[in-house]
Amino acid sequence: MLQTHLCHSSLSKNIFPTTRIQFVQGLMAKTRQSTRASNLANPVVDNLERTGSKHNPDHEPPKKRFKLEMTSGRGLDPVSKDHECSKPNEKRKKKAKNAAVDTDDFLPRVDSPWKVGAHVSAAGGVENAVANAAAIGATAFALFLKSQRKWESPPLQDTSVTEFKKRMKEFGYSPRVVLPHGSYLINLGNPDIEKREKSYACFLDDLKRCEDLGLELYNFHPGSTVGQATLSTSIGHIAECINRAHKETSVVTVVLENMAGAGNIIGSEFSHLAGIIEQVEDKMRVGVCLDTCHAFAAGYDIRTQEGWNSTITKFDHQVGLKYLCGMHLNDSKTTYNSRRDRHENIGLGHLGLLAFQHILTDPCTQNIPLILETPNFEQPAAVWGKEIEVLHRISDSKRQTSPNSDSVLDVEALVQEVKDSVKSVEAKGNKASGKARKGGKASKTASKRKRKVKESDEDGEDEDGVGQEDA
Repeated sequence: MLQTHLCHSSLSKNIFPTTRIQFVQGLMAKTRQSTRASNLANPVVDNLERTGSKHNPDHEPPKKRFKLEMTSGRGLDPVSKDHECSKPNEKRKKKAKNAAVDTDDFLPRVDSPWKVGAHVSAAGGVENAVANAAAIGATAFALFLKSQRKWESPPLQDTSVTEFKKRMKEFGYSPRVVLPHGSYLINLGNPDIEKREKSYACFLDDLKRCEDLGLELYNFHPGSTVGQATLSTSIGHIAECINRAHKETSVVTVVLENMAGAGNIIGSEFSHLAGIIEQVEDKMRVGVCLDTCHAFAAGYDIRTQEGWNSTITKFDHQVGLKYLCGMHLNDSKTTYNSRRDRHENIGLGHLGLLAFQHILTDPCTQNIPLILETPNFEQPAAVWGKEIEVLHRISDSKRQTSPNSDSVLDVEALVQEVKDSVKSVEAKGNKASGKARKGGKASKTASKRKRKVKESDEDGEDEDGVGQEDA
């Protein structure tokens, strides 16, 4: 066709040879464009030309392959085969999410009847909490099952539930040493029925998440009278909600936490907890978690062996040791009977390190989750890992020392180890903050906000005016 066109063109006969060559090249270029346009209209032909059995050795194959896809309103769009759509990316993300956990840097776990761990992060999926616990050498752990500061959260993904159960088996954790913590917003003692129902819905959702994950315990703050009801009335509301929840779930045990006693908060006295349990119908599915910082702030002096023995005896008489399902191990930034809940690292507060030795040598605290909620400065392995190690060491030293032994536990040296770990991560944090401040006011504001969130995230900070008092 091209040859015929050139032979019959008068213009081609009258032009100079050089111009004629340029003219032919131009026509050939137009012909190639026309051919490509035709192939775009018929992607099957284009595909056969490029992938057929007849291979042209002079033709360099394209480095990238393209797939033609119909798109609404835009005709045919070439889409890279490496980026055809979002589905392959989603599959790759799921594979990465469920990839094997690298355990090379995990701290060793101590084989002991006292199951010590921490409230670890579940960021990125609840399954990550299991690996985060194993990474710090924990033999027990706590986690949030959803955002602790939102009324509603997306349901657990099936992949997260499956991976959580898989990792529980992989790392050897029993459901009895996992103590999920409830939302700070829940207040089952609120006399306002509309607000109480809102809390109940959040509470029940947490319990169902526990059962989906195969967990058996659920720890929460009992509630508050909000200054608008009597103590007995609010205790009745809490027990009623627990009874309702038991009927809508199957196996999970509701674990009440003792509180520090600020404002109108319920639970600072053992009698409050006993009053709730007394009205719970299924007493096999209710228990108590004792927080050391809360107890100390509420007037239970557990600093000495005698003080601990007296406190646990009172608990047994008023509540019953059979209801003890877990503990929170926290030192206190505030003094005895302060009614203020401020957690401090183990041995660095007003309780002191020996207070925890009494707990970790008492048979009644064996085989239940003993959970750290101390500041970790976003360095859990460095801080919680050290605290867990020290707690096991003070437990072992007392149990393995005979009455006639001259060996004495060097408490000051152990406290110094915790202090050094905390100082080290604080120094790194300050150095990082210093670099961030060079970025301007925005970085400074973000840093302040981050510190505020970190402080308020310490369990129980809400007790002093946020959360339950407003819910």
